[in-house]
Amino acid sequence: MDRELARAIINKLGSTGTPPEFGIEAFTVGLDRLLQVVEDEYLNGILKYNLSSFKLVTGNYGGGKTHFLYAVRNRAFKHNYCVAYVSLSPTECPFDKLELVYKMVALNLTAPQDTSRLATLTDKGIDAVIRQWAANWRSKEDNPERLQDYLLQLPVPDSTSFFNAVKGAFSALLAEDIDGFTEAVQWLKGEEISREARARFKISERIDKSTAFRMLRSLIQWVHTIGFRGVVLLFDEAERGVSISSSRDRRRALDNLRQLVDECGNSRLPGAMFFYAVPDENLLLEGSGPVYEALKQRLRSGFSEANPVGVRINLEELGIEPVPFLEELGKRLVDLFETAYGTKINGVERSLKLLAETAVKGFVLDVSYRRLFVVAAVEFLHQARANPGMVLTERDAEKLLRVTTQRLDRSEQEKVEREEF
Repeated sequence: MDRELARAIINKLGSTGTPPEFGIEAFTVGLDRLLQVVEDEYLNGILKYNLSSFKLVTGNYGGGKTHFLYAVRNRAFKHNYCVAYVSLSPTECPFDKLELVYKMVALNLTAPQDTSRLATLTDKGIDAVIRQWAANWRSKEDNPERLQDYLLQLPVPDSTSFFNAVKGAFSALLAEDIDGFTEAVQWLKGEEISREARARFKISERIDKSTAFRMLRSLIQWVHTIGFRGVVLLFDEAERGVSISSSRDRRRALDNLRQLVDECGNSRLPGAMFFYAVPDENLLLEGSGPVYEALKQRLRSGFSEANPVGVRINLEELGIEPVPFLEELGKRLVDLFETAYGTKINGVERSLKLLAETAVKGFVLDVSYRRLFVVAAVEFLHQARANPGMVLTERDAEKLLRVTTQRLDRSEQEKVEREEF
């Protein structure tokens, strides 16, 4: 790993404790067995046969859900899947409004990329995927007259309007008609376009709540036909999109989720895999009524090496105790830190172990003890670099974790207030 990438990772982890979008394998601990099952059974398994699957990811807030989803994304890229990572929120992307969910999927759709380098994930969006589609077609075909034959042979997805829009964007790009490409992409991203543009591309539908599910299916079907193995959709922090909604919106969101789970049983989502991450499935399913009972039945089984067909992936049960987990994580942070700053940090093992024990002992009931440890450990490594030979006492560790907790709480409160505003 180069120094710039290591420094960017350390900066991100030390400021928020949340994982960066790149280089996460350098500090991944305890996830390999789960990821290998996902890869063997699904990404390189049944999804190749046009099947689909849904998994519910649970883990405490700050307990590694985003990290796990990024790791799944990287493995999906290796097997030629397009991926969309979508952070659900009550304002921009609540799950009860599928038209907004579709829009965020279209905005974040990403063709396979190298995630081991810094700033490699800037080329996002359905327009970027269409550009890559066109580049791939150009590399294989030098006779433009065959374009119509190629487009005629493409299977039509559920929505003819969606198909006409992606065809229009593709053809406009090959013809170097930038305005036409932009108009077609604008509609594909859920934005309004002129009546003349709709007529030009033979688009008769709008992307709204009545068509959103069909558009999502059409996007998945289209990606499957243009050379990619399928689509992996990663929905993160979903509890915010549900919990702040009204009861009616909440039921609608859960019914959308039930519909998504049920759709995975048929062939209309070829090569698609969905991950839906929540801190606790009980927060998602608390309540009574048909929709709650229907979801409980569908999400009951646990996913593991012994039961890869299970639905719930519990990140609190990784087969490694909390302190050894944090100790191993601490070793990887030291390696990253030394690479980032081109220096050796000697004699910090005992202090990091004490920090791990204090984090687990004092904050085990807190939802984010893993995140607390990461942020506090990075701060300690900076102090140890400035003061070689520095050793933490139990009191120092408690103070460092307490100050870190207050800082993260303030940051989280500001984030919630921004979303509510």
